[in-house]
Amino acid sequence: MENLEISAVKKVCRQQIAALITKDMDLLDQIIDPDAVFFHITGKRQTKAEWFKQIRIGRMTYFNSQELALTVEGDGNHAFAHMSNTIEARIYGFRNIWLLGADIKLRKVNDEWKIIESKSRLL
Repeated sequence: MENLEISAVKKVCRQQIAALITKDMDLLDQIIDPDAVFFHITGKRQTKAEWFKQIRIGRMTYFNSQELALTVEGDGNHAFAHMSNTIEARIYGFRNIWLLGADIKLRKVNDEWKIIESKSRLL
């Protein structure tokens, strides 16, 4: 994968985190595929619409994040990012700072990278 493409994929991953903190739902909608699936640290599976609803009603609120590592691999129109962050959030009423890893699948659509799947886990 070319450095330019790796940079583009990393940008999308970082935009997702920044948009969660600033509650920029328009940006999230733009960088996340309509059919994306999310797996949370509990194993719970959510569609994009379900996850967005939880954010909008305040059941998932993100306050701060610090990136620890971000690597990308892939070819052509598919990429796989491994990201680790500390994330301060209130999830279902519990506010905490979590050390999380995320495995993020992306697909290039019309020359733009879109998140199609994300699996979070505690580190």
